Formats: sequence, C-alpha cells, structure tokens
Amino acid sequence: MSPSKKLKVLFHSNHSRLVTGFGKNTKNILLALHNDPDVEVIEAGNGIGLGANLLTPWKSYGTHPSDPNILQSIQGDGPKERMAQYGYYTIDQIIEECKPDIYLGVEDIWAFTDYHKKPWWNKINKVLWTTLDSVPILDQALQMEPHCDKMLVWASFAEEEMKKLGHKNVETLHGAIDYSHFRPLENRKDLRKKFGIDENYVIGFVFKNQLRKSVPNLLQGFKTFKEKNPSSKPKLLLHTDWAERASGWDIPRYIKEMNLDPDDVLSTYVCHACDFYFIGPYQGEDKTCPKCGKEKTFKTKNSAKGIGENQLNELYNCMDVYCHPFTSGGQELPIQEAKAAGLITLVTEYSCGTDSCYDHQGGIPLSWNEYREPQTQFVKASTCPYDIANKLQKVYHMDETDKYILINNGINHVKKNFSVDSIVRKLKKILFSLKKPKPKEEEKKEGEPVDFEDILDKNPEDRILIVMPESAGDVFMTTSLLPSIKKNYPDKDLYFATKKEYLPILEGNKYIHKALEYSPQMDNLPLMEGRLNHKGFFEICFLPNVGTQKHLDYLHQGDADKIMFNIHSENYNKQYASN
Repeated sequence: MSPSKKLKVLFHSNHSRLVTGFGKNTKNILLALHNDPDVEVIEAGNGIGLGANLLTPWKSYGTHPSDPNILQSIQGDGPKERMAQYGYYTIDQIIEECKPDIYLGVEDIWAFTDYHKKPWWNKINKVLWTTLDSVPILDQALQMEPHCDKMLVWASFAEEEMKKLGHKNVETLHGAIDYSHFRPLENRKDLRKKFGIDENYVIGFVFKNQLRKSVPNLLQGFKTFKEKNPSSKPKLLLHTDWAERASGWDIPRYIKEMNLDPDDVLSTYVCHACDFYFIGPYQGEDKTCPKCGKEKTFKTKNSAKGIGENQLNELYNCMDVYCHPFTSGGQELPIQEAKAAGLITLVTEYSCGTDSCYDHQGGIPLSWNEYREPQTQFVKASTCPYDIANKLQKVYHMDETDKYILINNGINHVKKNFSVDSIVRKLKKILFSLKKPKPKEEEKKEGEPVDFEDILDKNPEDRILIVMPESAGDVFMTTSLLPSIKKNYPDKDLYFATKKEYLPILEGNKYIHKALEYSPQMDNLPLMEGRLNHKGFFEICFLPNVGTQKHLDYLHQGDADKIMFNIHSENYNKQYASN
C-alpha cells in the first residue's frame, strides 16, 4: 500500500444508529475515524436493511437482506434467520463493492460462524473484535482465532483465558466511551428535584433487559438495603426496556413477588415523537406523552429508541450510586459511563467486571456464587443479594473523602482505558501493524507487476527462481531439473514461476518451496538478481525459457558462479551415469 493511500477499513457491527453497547461503540469509533487523514471507514451495520437510506457522514450499508428470494429461503429457519441478522447473506456483496483493505468485525463471536470459508476471507486482512464473557471459552472463538490476522477482545478476562489455551494472537481493546458526554454536573440537585427524587437515595442500573443482567438479585438486594436503612428513602432506577419480557425479565412481576412498593422502583420514559424523557414509577407502555400530547408514543427505552448521550448523563447524575450485577459480560459500557459521570460503581467480580470493580478503578466488587448455565455449561455468576445490600450500605455510610478518592479513581480509569481517543489510538496502531495479505494468484491479471516483498520468504540470498511461463509440456519437463538444482543448492528455497493455468502442474512437488504466477518482470535478470545499488530478489534466477522461447540466454550479470550448465534432468542423469 502506498504511503499516501488511506487504509480502507470496513467496520461491521451493530449499526451506529442503534442504542446498544455495540451500536454506541460503532458510533464513537466511526465519528473519530471519519475525518482521520490515515483511514477511510465504511460501515456495515447490523440491524438495518440493505439498501436503506442511511444518513451517516461516512459510507454506510445495512446488512439485513432485502432480496425477497433470500428472505423467502431463510423464513422459518431459526439459524439462518439469526445469521441474516448478523449480515451473513449480504457481507460478500458489500465486500465486493467497497473492496476494503481490512475487514473489522465487531460482534459476539457466533456472528462470524463460517466466515473463514467466505471467498474474500484470505484476500484481505481480517480482525475480529469480539466479546467473550465466560469460561469455558466458546469453541467458535478458538476455531476462528487462527484464521484472523488479529483477534481483539473487550475484556482482559477473555485475553487471559484465551492465552491459557495457547491462543497468543489475542489482545484486549475495550469498547470506546465518548468521555465528553459523561461528567459530573453542577445542577445535579435541580435535576433530582425535577423528577421528585431530591430527598431519596437513588441506586441506578442501566442495562439491556436480558437474562444475564441479574435483576431479581438486585431487587432482593435493594429490598434488604431499604429494610436496614429506611431513613435513606431509597429508590431503584432501572433504565431499561420494561416491555421486553420474552427474552428478558418481567420486572413488574418480580416487584410484586418481593412485596416491593412499585413507587420505589423507577423507570425511564421517552417519547418517540418529541424525544421528551421522564423518570418515574412504571405505568405500562404506549402512554400519551405529557409534553407533546401524542398518543401511544411514551414508552420505556428500547434498542430502537432511547435517550441522547447528554440526557443519559443527566440520568447518571440523578443517581447516588451505580450497581451492576450480572452473570457475565463482554464489557458493559454503562459501568464506564457511570464512572465518568462521577459515580462509585458496584460490579460483580467476574468476567469483564474484573476490569472495573476494584478501588483503583473506582469500583467495589460484588461477591457471587457459581452456577452452570444449562446446555452451554458456562460458568456464570449469581451475584449475592445480601452482598449487594451490604455494599450499598457501605457506600451510603462512606466518608466523603473516601468517596471523593474512589470517584476520581473511576474518572481517571475511564479516561485512560476507555476514552475514544485512547481506544482509537490503540486500534489504529493495531490495524497499521498488520502485514499486508499476500495477493492471491487468481486475483492478478496476466502480466500484472508483482510486489516481490509481499510474496517471498526469508532473505534474497536464500532464494532461487526458476521461470517457465508456458506451455504445459515445457513446465512439466522443467520440473525434472528440480532434483538436480536442489542437490546443487540444498540450502536454497526454490521458487517456480509459470502462468496461472499451469500452476496445478506444480502442486505437491516436494522440491518447490512456493509456486508463483508468472509476470514479465521475471524475465528481467538484473531486476531479479540485482545490479549496482539494487539488491535483487533472488540469488539465482534460472531462465530456461530465454534462449528457447526468447532471443537471449541467461546472463547472471557475468557471474560464472551462477551458470547452471551442469544441471540436468533426473532422467538425463540416470541415463549417462551408467555410460
């Protein structure tokens, strides 16, 4: 790649418009790289249909198939429909159209099932940036790592576990937090008064409503804390999709089962029409917006519609402490957002939690009990409700000086390890360190110049090139010389160059180190062996085609040590050795 050419990177993840952890990371990374002088970014966004009109500053594709034939073929097939959600059926088309230098896939590892079998996989650099949150490490990760130029993981827990299993090409790169959006606010008291919680001790949890977020444990811990500290008038703020009960928690049901006062558990409502948001007890979904008056637009946040980053920062500033119990997690971006907003964070001491739960990280660890997840047999953490209550009490009664130290530890930890600037700087370093992929023979046009440094191994002094462009008979007969050449030069690697259509003749030949597609520049002996200040690419370039198929014999720059008239075919040697 020319130094003046930008590195073209296809960033494949949740689309930047989606309000998910992956979506936020996509937005933060692409906003930073969009105007970068060294990188051209293109987005392949999961969760958006191919062909959708996407108003992004950078070139952007949706990845969900829009072809009716594809949609019909996968309908009702669960695994195929899941693969479609991750862009499996459209990514080939996107790659062909945008022709990136690097494919950067940023998703859960199962999103890339069988990607190494795709026709473009070995033609460009490949980096997977994935979340691994439990042991044993997923087989898909172990299988894909050898096929990647680099595997990045979101938590040091995953890197350590991969390396224990012998997978060394793994590095931790945390998801990026837009540090500028999250900070302590001076008007915190006014915000709390606006929502009627200025006299309450507010415990917060920001999460996607899914089973690995330990909502029942948190509710139980909150109940115990309230019983021990009634004067705190505690409120539990759950910023999540309360309507997601098919694959998440039925939060109203658990509130009722635990005999909690529904007014003590708060939700976040956002209007899908005017973006107005409000904090208050859960009142169901599809309500009338109190600001614009639109009916059925006022709902708890979901993956399609949430609140803006500045509003989310206000939400964090309405909290007194942040509590994040989970069974496991790839990184859990809200933990870092909460730290940046000036909150002490209580985090389960397992999985990615170990990057966030200690004093120097501005956190306090929550203890847990191990259980095994059915079917997968993953080790999962059941966060102890009574430890949640005890740690909430610890923060509630904590000396202000100790609070100040912990809060500042958290802010500094996020800035150093999770800020957009820090992550983008590390990501660029990784991407530019990748070795340019060796060009595939089938990709080169006949006569196309060859970049020898990309296709050759070792030093020039270790290489011999044998050139026979055509035809099949000449190529076949030339191979009979290889045993003799290797006998005369046992320490050299033999490269054999011929036209594309004759390369199959060379397959499996034990004397050939590497077969190359012929290029006319290989007939240029001074270029191949070197002359004056040019070092050359081969110790010897043997051109039997010159003199038989062309007008000159091989010259070797007049070096008598490089003539090969004493080299004969194996059959010739056998015939005359007996005479």
